[in-house]
Amino acid sequence: MIRFFSKIRYKLAAENRVAKYTRYAIGEILLVVIGILIALQINNWNENRKELKAQNKLLINLYENLSADSIFLVENRQSMLTIIETQRQIQAVREEQLKSTDINSPQSIRASIRYSSITKENHPDIATKVFNETLKEEIRTYYRLIASLENSYSQYDNVVKQIIRPYLAKNLVFNPDFLFENQNQLNNQNILNLEQFHLIIERDDFGQILFESNLKANETVAFFDELLTANSKLRQSIQNEIK
Repeated sequence: MIRFFSKIRYKLAAENRVAKYTRYAIGEILLVVIGILIALQINNWNENRKELKAQNKLLINLYENLSADSIFLVENRQSMLTIIETQRQIQAVREEQLKSTDINSPQSIRASIRYSSITKENHPDIATKVFNETLKEEIRTYYRLIASLENSYSQYDNVVKQIIRPYLAKNLVFNPDFLFENQNQLNNQNILNLEQFHLIIERDDFGQILFESNLKANETVAFFDELLTANSKLRQSIQNEIK
């Protein structure tokens, strides 16, 4: 097409027909410009398709990590509820509403869980890579809740490792046979020496430890609940965004 216009332009120039030559020259320029714009548009369209594809892949991976997170959140929340139930039963013994031998899982008093967010580990800065501003803010909110949960659980974990376990060891509550005797003989035994454990339950200093432990455990469960709600909402938002 450009060669066609060029031939006409040369012919008009040779015939000294300036007005028509000018119009054809302008037409040729416009044709070139239009061709360039179309090429740029096609290139932009291809780039947008690539970006959208990459964004969808990122969001799908994020969704899968959030789904895994939700499973671990439920499991860890249940573990914390087991600990809280043990604390409640111990307090019931202190209030003479329950026999110490009826505590279901006394060893849970010294238990800690292993919590970490797969989403946070795999996507520490994902909010900066998401296009949708509303979704970006939801992700930031979710990460702030993770930080709050981690802080709350860290406080509970410190109570267990720095206060409860040393207290139990000092009062000879641990049962060393649990680890060192033949495992087949330990089926009906406990990591705690239950006789010693029953002796310390009603002590005032143990009551103070129980109070602090229960306070931190309940706070942690509240953050688990809040994070689970945010997790479900964020996964729904991601599903709506994936194209």
